[in-house]
Amino acid sequence: MRKKELQGELEVIESFAMTSRNEFYLIGRLKAGEARENWFANITLNSSLVLTLRIKAVEEIEMASDRSKYILLIIGGEPEELDIFLSMRIGSETVGISIDGQD
Repeated sequence: MRKKELQGELEVIESFAMTSRNEFYLIGRLKAGEARENWFANITLNSSLVLTLRIKAVEEIEMASDRSKYILLIIGGEPEELDIFLSMRIGSETVGISIDGQD
């Protein structure tokens, strides 16, 4: 299997879901490159398994307690998928961003 070429790296601080919107969110700082709508977030589950999630939207946000810029990746999903994404407890890790991936 060919390793994906990364266009960016997001240092994820936390992840959460809004079930009323069927959306999963990754918030963090962009360490390198960029992230764009319809690209993929590559979440490493173990040394041989990477989950690719299509990015629905990318937002730049600020927090009241910290004026630094953060990136919010918005990923769509069905309720069952959101439960799985939440159970992965994605936080304090780096997620690769690529153009290529599979839904």
